[in-house]
Amino acid sequence: MSWWLLLVLAALTYASRAAGLALLPAPPTRLERLLARIPAPLFAGFVALSLVSPDRSVASVPVLGATAGALCVVPTRSFPIVLVGGMAGYAIASALT
Repeated sequence: MSWWLLLVLAALTYASRAAGLALLPAPPTRLERLLARIPAPLFAGFVALSLVSPDRSVASVPVLGATAGALCVVPTRSFPIVLVGGMAGYAIASALT
């Protein structure tokens, strides 16, 4: 994955979330409570899928570094900070390999 592609994907992800918050009306209270519980398990599922390659082997070192970098900053509960943590982990792991 190239740096420009990584930055474009991060920008698109952040922009889509920001647009959804700014443009869509607030969901009903019951739906909002349900949606508040979904992101963490959904994110965990995406991470688990990205850690295994199609041939059922462990993902590359940069992908593992990105995961570690994102997990280090998850307690901040800030999406932009988690994105930056993942990009930093990817960059460090790429530089070391």
